[in-house]
Amino acid sequence: MRVLVIGGAGSGKSAFAEKLACGLSESRTYVATMARKGREARERIERHRQQRAHLGFRTVECADGSLEAGLRAADKTGVVLLDDLGNLLANALFSLDGSMAKPQAVQDCLLREVVALCSGYSHAVVVGNLVGSEGLLADEYTLAWVRSMGALCCGLAQEFDAVVEVVAGVPCVVKGDIA
Repeated sequence: MRVLVIGGAGSGKSAFAEKLACGLSESRTYVATMARKGREARERIERHRQQRAHLGFRTVECADGSLEAGLRAADKTGVVLLDDLGNLLANALFSLDGSMAKPQAVQDCLLREVVALCSGYSHAVVVGNLVGSEGLLADEYTLAWVRSMGALCCGLAQEFDAVVEVVAGVPCVVKGDIA
């Protein structure tokens, strides 16, 4: 089963995704996408590691905007949890020098990589960001990220068996069945 879990910031989507992944298999791989840039990011990464320490995940770091390490780790058994698409997209889209890659090329590449990663496991849970519904005013970089995130989630929703939106900690199945 391949499940896309989407939701806004602080919605509880990651906690739901972890619980779902734990129910799918005893063999668990966690693909972490947050880059260790700055004190706040390092503290958040450490907090997340501690929160899932007792859940039996093997962690693979893929913070460089590529899923190459996750693809190499694929073991064809168990479940992979990719958390999250937003960080992965930002890492691939924006470089340290402030430049931006071509959004269409990045989202197409990531869609292929995520689908390939997920096909390497019996089950997959991918956490994505629900964006763009706020009608926000933003600069060209933020809008490129929002549009690419939306397109990436739409592409995965077509490919995956189920889509779950988490709102205020409550999972709402949008497509398929997760039972």
